[in-house]
Amino acid sequence: MTVSNSWTVLAETLKNLSQLLPGQTDPSGEADLYYRRARLAAAEERFDVALVFCGKAIEVAPRHLAARLLAAKIHDKGLNDLEAAVAGYRKVIALAAYDGSNPLCVAAREALDALVQKVQAAIQV
Repeated sequence: MTVSNSWTVLAETLKNLSQLLPGQTDPSGEADLYYRRARLAAAEERFDVALVFCGKAIEVAPRHLAARLLAAKIHDKGLNDLEAAVAGYRKVIALAAYDGSNPLCVAAREALDALVQKVQAAIQV
């Protein structure tokens, strides 16, 4: 058995054992639930609640790009917290591996570009 193969076997065994532990759920399903709740709260302009749900989705699934993008948009459009918005958009782009075919990456890039243009226009005034 090669080293690579033994690591694969070990990883598969750990995955199977973790599913036997009580309280283990499908992280992506739980994250999606938090994300849907965040979207509802954001639509109602309850931005603080929406950010809490985004945070919970990210806590469960750190690579949940939709929740990260929503949090960045809330900071940008809802709270006018430009620093947090820029950081959020950049994180989405980085986690999406700068993939131009990923719609969430494209949306984050466009939002970041619009934000930069907005700041530049404000500086020129």
